[in-house]
Amino acid sequence: MTTQDLAPCESTRAQIASTVWFSVLIPGLGHLLQKQRGWALFWFVTSQFLLISGFYLADFSQLDYGSPLGIGGNTIIYFLIPESGNFLSAQIFARMYDSIESGGRYPTEIPWRNLGYIMSAMSGFLGIFSAVHAAGILSRSSASSSHAKTLLNPGSAALLSFMLPGLGHYKTGRKFKGVLLGGSIMALFIVGMMLGDWADFDRQRHSYYWVGQMCMGGSGWLTALMSEPAKFTSVMPYQDVGLLFTTAAGFFNIVASLDAFHRAEHDILILEPSNDISE
Repeated sequence: MTTQDLAPCESTRAQIASTVWFSVLIPGLGHLLQKQRGWALFWFVTSQFLLISGFYLADFSQLDYGSPLGIGGNTIIYFLIPESGNFLSAQIFARMYDSIESGGRYPTEIPWRNLGYIMSAMSGFLGIFSAVHAAGILSRSSASSSHAKTLLNPGSAALLSFMLPGLGHYKTGRKFKGVLLGGSIMALFIVGMMLGDWADFDRQRHSYYWVGQMCMGGSGWLTALMSEPAKFTSVMPYQDVGLLFTTAAGFFNIVASLDAFHRAEHDILILEPSNDISE
């Protein structure tokens, strides 16, 4: 068997798949099904607090950036990225409230609008990463090796890389790769922000690019908060290039997070007696 062939057994993969679906539906539910009550409470409370607070701070103007999807005029789901990562709660709010524009108000009238956008987006991303974390717990707990159970949860490695590019790789012992990936992604993001004069991180102005920028995780969220007062004073000649750079950096960060999960899971699987790669 080669290292490329390493994978959890079929029954574990089936459990991981169901855990992921339940966690995306309600953050923490996947942990609860594994009897991880502490983690279940943490993910549920954190995700719901951020979503509810974010919606109220932005006066539900997030709904202006979503689209109802349905058949024959009947809405089945409300497509709102990234808030739909906290799926069920986002759907409930979308049906209970209307966007402020339908009431004749304009988003710029809301003083805490951008903070609300960031908080509700954090809820969606954390909802997704609660699923990743739950999958990592299941992957590690299914290992027969006692040493494997002491290794870093693959979901934690992914979350660390998401919050700070490269950190998940660094914590699993891949220090050079962590620094290389983290440095490259952060450099791309910072150069992009500089090209946009640090004022090009705005959901209202560039809603699609904004989603990609928010994929930068903790570093992106902090940048969004710090750059919120910045306003364009003139047309920037390389503004579009800056948008592409920052959005690409966010997407690369997601790829790096998935790779961190894979590497941490590999460290667990390679210790399994049935996965002897010396053949």
